[in-house]
Amino acid sequence: MSASLQARYLDRVDAPEIDYRAELPPHRQIAAWLLVRIESGELAVGQPVPSEKELMDLFGVARTTVRRAIAYLRDQAAIRTVPGRGSYVAKRGS
Repeated sequence: MSASLQARYLDRVDAPEIDYRAELPPHRQIAAWLLVRIESGELAVGQPVPSEKELMDLFGVARTTVRRAIAYLRDQAAIRTVPGRGSYVAKRGS
């Protein structure tokens, strides 16, 4: 997905508001939101996930929170990160 296409995608995305009183911490709420899009096929294998900056702007959270969400998804093998390039949806089971 090109940068302009991804920007248009994020413009029409309805991200939930972070619930700071919820049982799930904010980074897990963001990870769950991304995981739903991955599992539904909305974000396909090999497709970039939104950048840290885009997720920060979308959810109104700090970079650390977004990094923890990305790290969680990486630990779950849902995404892979290429240093300096971004994070991409991983092929499940790889």
